[in-house]
Amino acid sequence: MDPLVIALVFFCIIGAGAVAIYMALYGDRRAIDERFADIAVKMRITQGVAEDEASDDLMEQVFRWAQKRIPPPDLDTPKGEKLSATLAQAGFLKSSSAHTYQVIRVLSGIALGAVGFLAGTAFTENVGNGVIFGGAGASLGLFIPSYYVGSRARRRQNAIAKQLSDVLDLLIVCVEAGLGLYEAIKVVGTQAERQGQEIGTELALVSSEISAGASLGQALRSLAERTAVEDIRPLAATLIQSEQLGAQVAPALLASSDALRTRRRLKAEEMAQKASVKILFPLVMFVLPAMIAVIVGPAMIQVIRTISL
Repeated sequence: MDPLVIALVFFCIIGAGAVAIYMALYGDRRAIDERFADIAVKMRITQGVAEDEASDDLMEQVFRWAQKRIPPPDLDTPKGEKLSATLAQAGFLKSSSAHTYQVIRVLSGIALGAVGFLAGTAFTENVGNGVIFGGAGASLGLFIPSYYVGSRARRRQNAIAKQLSDVLDLLIVCVEAGLGLYEAIKVVGTQAERQGQEIGTELALVSSEISAGASLGQALRSLAERTAVEDIRPLAATLIQSEQLGAQVAPALLASSDALRTRRRLKAEEMAQKASVKILFPLVMFVLPAMIAVIVGPAMIQVIRTISL
């Protein structure tokens, strides 16, 4: 089989998968659009007008059809608990996120499998090759959503870890100004959420849980479990201990901020020490041959000319 045909088929499969995942996640299913849709439905009901499902686009109808027929994953199993934790770390905090992820994964597998089968059959004119490309496309379609969620979870954790030190400074300022810890978390969370920071959403959830009746310790434990950020766990433990012992919160926050900056500095120094080892392989493979060619090349040309004479 021609390698160019194989590369073209896989390019088509990957492109179709990327477009499908983008449209499913960022198309018409944003939070603001859903809120406006809910408001529109309520207005129609108050005016005596039923919702017209035929007005939805094709992708929305297919998604709803598949959502009714694909069962949600069992979140009580270890695999389901891991999926739920990964979705929460990625920022998908709705109760229906696991079911939506399952539907997108199945639809993506079916779509890329069909694209792979059609592309393989059309380019190679062989049904066997079409089945092979269809299986490869289905496997890729099942893999892309899980890879996207895991990658987004890691990026979000890194962003929260970077934003934590600034948030701690703001909390210290608010607490020293006379606010309680709950009010400080609420104010800082609101401002951080307006700036589009991921940690602002998490602090807003903490204040919402406290307003709903949960204690500060429970809300902070939920924050540590939901984000799975290494630096948040000791901070939550310190604040919980300060609350239980009745100690001042500002010194505890200041100590946590200093410890966080110390850990970040040590981590940066560790990464700097590893950089010299990591750069060794590309240096030997790419830079050193070019330098040898530039230095030894003219001499070798002169030697060859002298020998040829």
